[in-house]
Amino acid sequence: MKKHRVVFEVNVDGAEQWQGLLNNVENLQKAFGRETTEIEVVAHGKGLGLILKTNEAMRERLQLVSGAGVGFAACENTMRRMNLKREDLMPFATTVDSGVAEVVRKQEAGCSYIKSSS
Repeated sequence: MKKHRVVFEVNVDGAEQWQGLLNNVENLQKAFGRETTEIEVVAHGKGLGLILKTNEAMRERLQLVSGAGVGFAACENTMRRMNLKREDLMPFATTVDSGVAEVVRKQEAGCSYIKSSS
């Protein structure tokens, strides 16, 4: 059984863009099956707001998507620039040293790349 590995990059702000991103993530899981997909969403820049605890409007949906096996990673460079700590993120989120570098690492490891756009 082929394993589909995908990295989504999100660096845009706004509920409409974030809903579109999550729609794409869920559609990908439906098309290939949860068991055969490995998905990580890397948030940096303006996209970091997606996984901040203050994003009450998206909390429930993000928890469902995370519970379905999707990983969410926050850029530590962006966090420092915005004076944010690990505790400011949704509990299921992880951190990476650099969002852009994480995307490159994932691509070099064979992941397909999808950019969230406005």
